[in-house]
Amino acid sequence: MLSEVLFNSVLIIQNGFRIESARIPLGTALDCVLSTEMLKNRSFVQGISYYVIIVRFLAAIESGFLGNLPYEVELLSREEYRSNFCYSVEECRAAYPQVMDIANRFYKYLQSRKIVSTTSSIPQYDTDEDTAIFNLWAVHHSVFDVAKPKFSDVSFYSSETERDFTMDFLLAVELVEAVLYRPHFETMKELLVGFPHRLLTDQDRNVLTSNLSRREKAVTTVAKLTSEINKSTGGLFLTIWKKLMTSKFAQLMGRFLINTLVLIPIE
Repeated sequence: MLSEVLFNSVLIIQNGFRIESARIPLGTALDCVLSTEMLKNRSFVQGISYYVIIVRFLAAIESGFLGNLPYEVELLSREEYRSNFCYSVEECRAAYPQVMDIANRFYKYLQSRKIVSTTSSIPQYDTDEDTAIFNLWAVHHSVFDVAKPKFSDVSFYSSETERDFTMDFLLAVELVEAVLYRPHFETMKELLVGFPHRLLTDQDRNVLTSNLSRREKAVTTVAKLTSEINKSTGGLFLTIWKKLMTSKFAQLMGRFLINTLVLIPIE
């Protein structure tokens, strides 16, 4: 679990799909991990990825998870987007105190764990996986809540269809969060197997007639249907889902249902 703390499989797999699909331009992939290089293009994906990575990194510094650093860390800002982002612990704390609190809680929990055994010189901690994953998803959710309003305008996307799919997909992520979906490499790879391999155009509005694969069509259709159901119920669908997913058994069944829908054989 600790090996995935700063740059876990959620980020690795998501950014892999985004690079392959041109949602993050090739060439900025390594730079964007800890720089503002990803901000040089007007893109929702790059903007929200910046928040997810940087907030967690700066919170790790603020919480002491990375030790007592003898210097302050501040990212170089891009003046054209200066007001859209925060670049230091002080700025992020002032602008988004609740988000920083949630991220700090994640690291503080990990720091509070005790070593219970050692395997091949690697310490094993008394970490409750559900608690750690709950806190991890809570950080992602709080960051999305901050970033979505900043990058909801269609000018951040290749098309209205791409924008609508992105918003639908982010809603689907909230369903995934509620069941404490395991953010490990293989599970996230399976979850995103139907993520569109390219940017969507307005010609993809009718997804059934597009040249996407069958699984990609299935994922985009399920995401859109879920979003439409939630809208038609005034958000009640998502609220009820979250309330139902409060026990370990319900979360287990929720993960099973999501895997069944996502991984069902399509020929």
